[in-house]
Amino acid sequence: MNRTTGIALTVVLGLALVVVILWMPRKAVDAPMLPETVEQTSAGSDPVEAAVQKVSGENPMEGILELRSLAEGESPNVDAVVWLGIFGVQSGQLDKARERFSEALVLEPGHSEATWQLALMDMEEGAFDRAVVGFEAVMEADSSYANGLFFTARCYEAMGKVEAAIIRYNEYLPFAPDTVVANRVQDFINRLESDELVGANE
Repeated sequence: MNRTTGIALTVVLGLALVVVILWMPRKAVDAPMLPETVEQTSAGSDPVEAAVQKVSGENPMEGILELRSLAEGESPNVDAVVWLGIFGVQSGQLDKARERFSEALVLEPGHSEATWQLALMDMEEGAFDRAVVGFEAVMEADSSYANGLFFTARCYEAMGKVEAAIIRYNEYLPFAPDTVVANRVQDFINRLESDELVGANE
């Protein structure tokens, strides 16, 4: 396999790994199961969770309307605002989603889920420096958001900050959910270290 084919294969596999990690739980596998603002509440006691379940059911618009009512009431429900942003991302309404996440941060500065979602959007849009700031803020507030280590590494790599990327990939390795992911991350580290050596010898 020549060098060009190897690089192309690494890029393709890297994108696949990013997709896998995006769909994984945001928190570390062994993180304590604590109540969260948006997740882990029973539908019976939480109107936001009940509305979210309706969005995934037979009448999604009913759930969306309930979320809007909660988000736009006299005392806006921050979790409802965030969920509207998440559903905005899922439906491709990225500008509206960004507005919702920003609104949530006005209502509750430092809201972890809103900050996380904005960082993901920034990363996907190529605003890597802003994305890193967002991921770092979430991890500082809640160290169990281990996937932030992986995403900051990807951002640093995209920005050409190879040493920072290697450090973050290494920090993420203990949190990799399985051997396949750990092996792919180790491949990223090996490739970056190899490229650094090649650059130093040129």
